[in-house]
Amino acid sequence: MEKFNFDYDLENDDLFIYLVGKKSEGAIELGNFILDFDSAGDLVAMQILNVSEVLSKILSKIIEVSKLKEIKINIINFRNMDAIKFCVSDGKYEETANILIPHIKEKSPVLKY
Repeated sequence: MEKFNFDYDLENDDLFIYLVGKKSEGAIELGNFILDFDSAGDLVAMQILNVSEVLSKILSKIIEVSKLKEIKINIINFRNMDAIKFCVSDGKYEETANILIPHIKEKSPVLKY
């Protein structure tokens, strides 16, 4: 798993997770998740909107977002799906969850900017 940096916007309850020095070449929005990919199709950033609500639904332990100390992410590709396996830690608890997304095989023309 790769360690990602992150910033939490308390006012909007958004969590931005990113790799330093990586550039996004396009993004997709799936519900409360905005996923940014580089030119090779690798995940370089992720924004989770309404993150407190999202994490309360996918984690078994309640981890307060403002107390997060570490986030690690791994992408597992299989067939036509990708599993984003992410691990969050507040220093006391560590929790892992998977988010399944469709595997992006071709760039959408609407992602060009």
